[in-house]
Amino acid sequence: MSQIFNPRRRYFLKVTTGTVALAGLGTLGYWQYKDRTWVESEPYTRTGSDDAGTCVVVYSRSGNTLLAAKELARLNDADLFVIEASAYPQTFSGQRKASSDASDELREAEVNYPPIDFSQYQSVVLCSPTWWFRPAVPMWAFASAQDFGERNVSLVMTGNTRFHTDKVDEFIGLIESKNGNFTQHHFIKRGRLFWQISDEELRQQIKSI
Repeated sequence: MSQIFNPRRRYFLKVTTGTVALAGLGTLGYWQYKDRTWVESEPYTRTGSDDAGTCVVVYSRSGNTLLAAKELARLNDADLFVIEASAYPQTFSGQRKASSDASDELREAEVNYPPIDFSQYQSVVLCSPTWWFRPAVPMWAFASAQDFGERNVSLVMTGNTRFHTDKVDEFIGLIESKNGNFTQHHFIKRGRLFWQISDEELRQQIKSI
């Protein structure tokens, strides 16, 4: 005995399917738009007249970690150096490559940054976003190319959820193999899309370090 299909049910299913499809396209579109957006922050200029005792070195793909690094630099009256990595542009493909390379636990990437003479400083602060529970690939590439000359080195990571201790320990081992005296690691949970902490809340967390 055949069952008669209710036209209202057919209409409901069509509307529901269309709504889900539009929501999916909208989410993808938003992610691609967000991926091209740089989170702007105020320029940083050191105000002290004496030589800086600390330098802050940062890689930031979206600008969030750069905001944290600038706040750290202000609090310590430090010199600030920014790492650039052309392999990870503000595009959907750049985001996909960043995720893939981090998942593969790569340590090498083409990076550019100003010359840094670590002999001028007593301490070095490395600031990195968290990619797949570990420091971002460009920060691994930077650290691999350095000789920290027995300076104190600390690591500050910003991220959506959490980090893996074993992966951070690998990075600490790299620092120590490059003559760095590793001192401390801090993780700042910025939060996921739609419920990130505010810039002011981020600054307050930096001040508590």
